[in-house]
Amino acid sequence: MKKIFFYSLALGMMTLGLTSCNDDEDQLSDTRVTHFAELELLGDTWIEMNVGDTFKDPGYKATEGTEDITSKVVVTGSVNTAVGAFYDLVYSVSNKDGFAVSAARTVMVKDLQHFASAYYGESQYGSRHYYDAPITISSLGGNAYLISDILGGFYAYGRYPQYLGSLDFLLEAAIQLNDDNSIELLEYGDWYWGDDVPTLVDGSYDPATGKIVLNMDFGAPFIVTLTK
Repeated sequence: MKKIFFYSLALGMMTLGLTSCNDDEDQLSDTRVTHFAELELLGDTWIEMNVGDTFKDPGYKATEGTEDITSKVVVTGSVNTAVGAFYDLVYSVSNKDGFAVSAARTVMVKDLQHFASAYYGESQYGSRHYYDAPITISSLGGNAYLISDILGGFYAYGRYPQYLGSLDFLLEAAIQLNDDNSIELLEYGDWYWGDDVPTLVDGSYDPATGKIVLNMDFGAPFIVTLTK
């Protein structure tokens, strides 16, 4: 009787073991493969244009494994070449499992004939010197204008680019362009450091070159140069 009991127990354990192995094999038999979408922008991701030009998107290509899914790409944003400014285009696409990928392109539209335009900002304060920040000047009516950052991108794009979009390091300002092409400050907007703002000593605009120079005092000379 004992032998029969031991044989039965051993047979049961073998059966359980085989069943467990089969269960593992069943779990490992799922051979689905996820192909993540890949998105490629054709042409440059930074494009310069002049007001009045015609914008044509250089295009894009998207794949999921060997499948072409370019038709599924969604483009957000648009370009108005009648107004000098910076325009961001965002391209996104998802694979069949819902995993998304995106890419971006910036279009700079310059107005060579007017003060309101997109500019490259250069800023120098002490030993720090930064270049090529995207700065926009737009009309407020009459001879009043809004500059997106009177500091030329010094903090937002130069010192702390990692906080761009989350902390307000852009110092918006309303400015006035006088008949002699001198520039005056009308008022500052809100920014991260509150009322701790620089003083605009003087400013000038050269219509022939489209160059703007802003001399400020922020405890030390703070110079901003804008070019198209």
